[in-house]
Order: sequence, then C-alpha cells, then structure tokens
Amino acid sequence: MNSFEKLLKIFEEFPGIGPRQARRFVYFLLSKDPQFLSSFSENIVDLKKEVAQCKECLRHFVKKGQSNDSLCSICADSGRDHSTLMVVAKDTDLAAIEKSESFEGYYFVLGGLVPILERNPERRVRANELHKAIERKAASGLKEIIFALSATNEGENTSLFLTKFLEEDTKKFDIKISHLGRGLSTGSELEYADKDTIKAALANKK
Repeated sequence: MNSFEKLLKIFEEFPGIGPRQARRFVYFLLSKDPQFLSSFSENIVDLKKEVAQCKECLRHFVKKGQSNDSLCSICADSGRDHSTLMVVAKDTDLAAIEKSESFEGYYFVLGGLVPILERNPERRVRANELHKAIERKAASGLKEIIFALSATNEGENTSLFLTKFLEEDTKKFDIKISHLGRGLSTGSELEYADKDTIKAALANKK
C-alpha cells in the first residue's frame, strides 16, 4: 500500500468521512506547499503533547503550558453543582452543552454509544469507569445523573443499558436518573443542537 492509499484509509476512519471526502482531503494536501505539510504534521505530533485526558470526566483538554494537571478546568472547579452529573457520549457533546450556559454541574464522557443488538455493551462505552465516578461523587453529594445522549436509536439504547447497569448504584446512593426532555428532536445529534434547543431539553428533562 503506497502513501496515497494509506492516507485515504486514515481519513476514512474520521467520523462522518467516506471514501469520496477522504480522497478530497488527500488531493488537498497534495496541492499545498512543503511548508504547509511540515506544519500540518508537526501540529499532529504536538497534539498529543499539549492535550491531556481529564482523569475525572475523561474529556480531553489543552494543558496550560508545561502543567501536568490531571483535571480539566470544569472538574477542578469546586464551585460547580456537586449534586448533578451529566453523562454525554463524546467531547463535542460536552462542549455544546457548556456553550449553552445552561448546566452548572459536572460531566462524564462515555466515549461513544451502544449500538442496537450489541452483545457486549460494557465494552463499547466507559460503563465501569462511570460506576467508579458515581461512587466517588456520591460522597460529595451527588443526587442526580442526567443522560444527555443524542435522540437516536443508539442514544436510547445506551440510556436503557446504563439505567440497568447503574441500578445498584442509584438505589444504594439514592440517586435519581433523568433524561433530556423535549426540545431535542428525534434522530438528532446532540453536538449539532443549538443553544436554545439544549436549554429547552434541559428544562424539560424527565
């Protein structure tokens, strides 16, 4: 496999990118000068050096300078609401909710959704890590877990799986489970929802 084909395969692994778009990306890179390509490759290498994963919510965040902080700015903020934990599928969903300025609690990033008919759902999402996070946060006054997942079949399937998976935790610590309410239309992805839609979904959670 030559370098052209290798790049095609890499771009095809990007979310929402098919063979046609991947080919466009490769031809775009071919049209650029060596300086651009050098800068592009350096930025990719630096990405892992400058971005860390929060040990608490598991989202990625840009480190400050040479700081080795293990918590993102949200998890490090003791002034947020300790009684609520919002569970999202991916980093971009968390960013969309933060942008809406309608939630003041903490987050947990699942790392994906559970497909329909998946035989091993706990391997597709960070269910065990979520269980451990709930145990830690229960000691700080956690009272409600909000599933902020996309209004798709996979989002609903993930909510059902997690509700059952966390049943012992919610009973043990007397924690309520809520879901985003109306405002988020069926079939829509959370990361693409606008500010008002997210506010409405949170206001009508059930």
